[in-house]
Amino acid sequence: MLYNALLSLTALVFCLSLFLLRRASVLENDFRNLQGDVILQLNQPRSEGVNGKVAKMSKTREDMKPSVFEKAQGFVKLSSRRVKREQSSCRAPTSFLQLRANTNKQPDLKGNITVIPWTVSLQQGNTISLKENRIVVQEDGYYLVFGQVLFESPSTVMGYIIQSWEPTKAGPKRELLCCLQEMPDEPPANTCYTAGTVRLSQNEELELVIPDRPSILISMDSESTFFGVIQLN
Repeated sequence: MLYNALLSLTALVFCLSLFLLRRASVLENDFRNLQGDVILQLNQPRSEGVNGKVAKMSKTREDMKPSVFEKAQGFVKLSSRRVKREQSSCRAPTSFLQLRANTNKQPDLKGNITVIPWTVSLQQGNTISLKENRIVVQEDGYYLVFGQVLFESPSTVMGYIIQSWEPTKAGPKRELLCCLQEMPDEPPANTCYTAGTVRLSQNEELELVIPDRPSILISMDSESTFFGVIQLN
């Protein structure tokens, strides 16, 4: 009787195993079909979405092209007008004139003043020129006037004056700048430099003179002794 019970239990277990295997096979097939459907559904909207997005983006680019091109044309035209306007508003280059001592001549004593012979060192523009050892300006305006003299006379006070006058007007000369320098004993050499901004009139003439020093000693090197004017406006 025990044998029959074991045989029945074995048969039951075997049948149950077959059922479970069958069920597992069915579930596996259902899972594979479901997986295939899901993949198909996922791929189908993605393809349409990408195509739609690409088409939309492509259309957007096509729609944007005329607008961007028109803006670029407008920017180029605006830049061109701005450049032309700036070019037309640019004034002529600043005029300047710098003189250096003329090494081929000696300082000229005229009464109680000594005059240094000058020659052109640097020049730009036509507003400032050299005339008879004097600087002449051709326009009213503000100018930077500067000068330097290297003195070589020991144990005394040396200096110079930059003065101007207008040949067409009567009156005394106008003193623009003055430079004084106490000279050492050893070595007997010292520079005297001055500069300043002044207002000058058309045809006004400027000169650099050394008063009351008849036995003056001056270095005539171009880097040591010079005189000049720069137009500021």
